[in-house]
Amino acid sequence: MVDPGALDRLFRPARTDPGLLISVVGFDGSGKTTQIERLAEIFRAQGREVVETRQPSDWYRELAEVQVFHDQGGSEETAHVLALLSAADRRRHVMEVVDPALARGAVVLCDRYVYATFGVFVHRGVDFDFLVTINSGVPRPDYAFSLRVPTEELVRRLRARDGDRLKHEEKSVAKIESITSTYEKLGDQLIQIDGSLGPDEVTKSMLAHLPASYQGSESHARRD
Repeated sequence: MVDPGALDRLFRPARTDPGLLISVVGFDGSGKTTQIERLAEIFRAQGREVVETRQPSDWYRELAEVQVFHDQGGSEETAHVLALLSAADRRRHVMEVVDPALARGAVVLCDRYVYATFGVFVHRGVDFDFLVTINSGVPRPDYAFSLRVPTEELVRRLRARDGDRLKHEEKSVAKIESITSTYEKLGDQLIQIDGSLGPDEVTKSMLAHLPASYQGSESHARRD
């Protein structure tokens, strides 16, 4: 069962760093990469240090077990093993990349972040509370956006980008909706954005949730 309130146990009690952590989650093809690049350009124009990164990292993505599961699927037991590997990868990524950048006062733009592990692994049969436990201790984002795109549009975008080279879970409408439904069930833990809009409108919608000093390239104010 998806329990949004359980995420309060997932994140650190408080953050004292001067940085800004923004996560962008959504199924492949939802436009995450495009929006992260656009936000990074805007923030750099304001004179800010920006770190663009993603979870899982390349270390996890390149594991043979992960690639086989992406291509062919796998058992629930294998999914539990991959969930543990993903959590270890996340903890190292936070320690080596996210925390140091936030300590410097940088803006960290993270593709997926911890929210994606719930969408993917709940779908694969891993218990929600188990995922909370193994991923606990990470910093809570200042803003966590979820790009919502209708399944038919996701499939169209994926096929336009990758042709017939789709991953196992990208080939099934039911599997896609099983994953994306978890993001919706997380409720106000995620800021829902209509990702079916044009790129300019999506960016504008995301910026509208940020402080005024982050909303335009003309601003060069640093975060207080």
